[in-house]
Amino acid sequence: MPPRIVSGAVALAVAAGVLAGGMTAAEAESLQFRIEVPKHLSVGKGDYNASCAMDVWVWGTQGPAVAYSRAYLIDPDGRIPAGRVYKRVLAKDQVGWSVGCPGHVENLGKWRVRVVAYNASGKALGSRENYWYEKFDTTIQSYNAAPEPVRKGSPIAVSGRLKRLNDFATGYTVYPGKTIRVYFRPKGSASWAYMGSAKTAGDGRFKKAFTATGDGYWRAYFPGTSNFDRQKSLDDFVDVR
Repeated sequence: MPPRIVSGAVALAVAAGVLAGGMTAAEAESLQFRIEVPKHLSVGKGDYNASCAMDVWVWGTQGPAVAYSRAYLIDPDGRIPAGRVYKRVLAKDQVGWSVGCPGHVENLGKWRVRVVAYNASGKALGSRENYWYEKFDTTIQSYNAAPEPVRKGSPIAVSGRLKRLNDFATGYTVYPGKTIRVYFRPKGSASWAYMGSAKTAGDGRFKKAFTATGDGYWRAYFPGTSNFDRQKSLDDFVDVR
C-alpha cells in the first residue's frame, strides 16, 4: 500500500483539529489513496498495437470516515471525456480505464486521474491526483560527425535531421525550432561530456561545428517535450590524427 497522502485542502485544515463533515485530523491523515498510471506511453509508426496495452487503475480510498470515492480522468485540455467517471467506488474496490494510444496530435499531452474521497453525508474529505504523458515518437535521421578522419585542431561538424510522428495516416514530419544537445565521449572513457547545442531549421535539419581534440564518439540528443518523446542518435566514432 502506498504511503498515506492527504490533499492540500485537508492538510491545511489539520491544524484545526476537526475538519468539514466532522472528520478529525487523525482521520484525515489516515486516508489511503492508490492510483496506478502508465510510466511511459510513447507511440511510434507501426507500434500502435504493441504499445496500447496500457491501463489506469484506481482503488477506492480507505479510511475510517470514508464512505465512497469518485474517480475520473482529465484530458490535456482539462476536460473529462464521456464515460470516464466512476461516481461511487467503495473502499478497496478496483476500477479502471483502458487509455489506449493517441492517434492524433490533439490527443497528446498530460493526462490526469483524480480521486476524491467522501463521507456518508457527501462531504469531500480529501483527494489525490496522478498523471502520465501520452507522446508521439521522434527520430534523428541522417546523423553524421564529419569529416572522418580529421586532423587534431581542425573543425568537425555534427549534423542530422529531427522528425516527429505526425499521425498514423501521414507518418513522420520535420520538427523545426527544437534544441539538439551534442555530447562527446573520448575513446576509452565511459563518460559523456556536453559540448553544445544547435537548433533545428525549418526542414528539421541541424548542424554544429566543434574542434577535434581526440578520438571518440559523438552523439546528438533531443530532450523531448510534453507531446513528443526524447530521442538520441546513433553514436558516430571519429578518428582524429
